[in-house]
Amino acid sequence: MPSDTHGLMPRPNAIISVDASVAAPPFLQIFEQIRALIERGELRPGDALPTVRQLAGDLGVAPNTVARAYADLRTEGLVTSEERRLTRVASGSSVTSKQSRRKALTDAVDTFLASLTSRGYADDEIGRELRKRLGTI
Repeated sequence: MPSDTHGLMPRPNAIISVDASVAAPPFLQIFEQIRALIERGELRPGDALPTVRQLAGDLGVAPNTVARAYADLRTEGLVTSEERRLTRVASGSSVTSKQSRRKALTDAVDTFLASLTSRGYADDEIGRELRKRLGTI
């Protein structure tokens, strides 16, 4: 399916959102979700991302929030910026190395735990629930 240069939906499941109830700041939520889409292959090298203004409007966040997420994605080598407004998934950006996958997992777990801790959950409560959930998988 060809990329859609006007939205972050070149693949059926490639949709992102910002959740105000999550402790992670919006720019980090956007960064993590786009990174995950790239890692899963839902966004492929050459796929165009929406403009900063378009994605900001779609998500109801400030343009600087999206610009920061895109800047962090560029720093990680996951996207490139062409011209002034076009951002594409970088070629060779499929994150498959063990080290990259481990870092992505660690970052996601850190964000998840920080969110739960900020909501007042104790380590033992979190651990119990995780063990219970992992035992059912």
